Amino acid sequence: MSALLEVTGLTKRYSSHGRVVQALDNVSFSIAEGETLAVVGPSGSGKSTLSRVITRLVSADAGSVRFAGTDWLALPAAALRRERPRMQMVFQDPLEAVNPRATVFSAIADPLRIHRLVPRREFRRAVIHLLDKVQLPASLLDRAVHEISGGQRQRVALARALACQPRLIVLDEAVSALDVSLRARIIDLLIDLQRAEKLSYLFVSHDLAVVKATAHRTAVMEAGRIVEIGPTPALINAPQSEMARALIAAVPRLNLSRTL
Repeated sequence: MSALLEVTGLTKRYSSHGRVVQALDNVSFSIAEGETLAVVGPSGSGKSTLSRVITRLVSADAGSVRFAGTDWLALPAAALRRERPRMQMVFQDPLEAVNPRATVFSAIADPLRIHRLVPRREFRRAVIHLLDKVQLPASLLDRAVHEISGGQRQRVALARALACQPRLIVLDEAVSALDVSLRARIIDLLIDLQRAEKLSYLFVSHDLAVVKATAHRTAVMEAGRIVEIGPTPALINAPQSEMARALIAAVPRLNLSRTL
């Protein structure tokens, strides 16, 4: 598999209360076409900063991100707008990205309109098709986003990302706020969509049970650095870093049955 995303030497510092926080410290990894790479670590390890730097929601201090052969961090604003559909992000709370009073229809149709992906007369058909992809009924079209359940909102956020026909989706704790049964259904949906759409995922999580069910490879972060990376089964069965061992010890049973 060829590399779709290549991250090299990514560095980010913040100033907080008069001190410098090293959020990312020389982070390097790649993601292949059709691959899921999970990034795990404790709170404050740099996982969310990494997802936001890669998607250019936050600027990097140093390093490079090559996406589909393009120097992603060097793209000027106009070029970035043209390229953004290919890399999408799904947040832990969908309301971070969507007006909660917007209807399901407008939430999913917005990227179609903004990026001029389909003619306006085709919006309704396209949105119904996207809802079907994430296993939601067309009867939700006129409901406000804040009126539907958490699991439904996360599917709407996923449909909104899929509207752009992306090659990579960054999922930042995208299932952690859901209960166990909903989490399992969203995981199954993500895996099925990956196979059908040939998607790559960067899956940011603190939950190794979820990671075991979704990720081909896993990177472990601590204090802004990747301290271990490798195939997920090998990392879980024989962790090499202290942080990986601590994360695994914190999980009573890694017993999700579905694996890649």
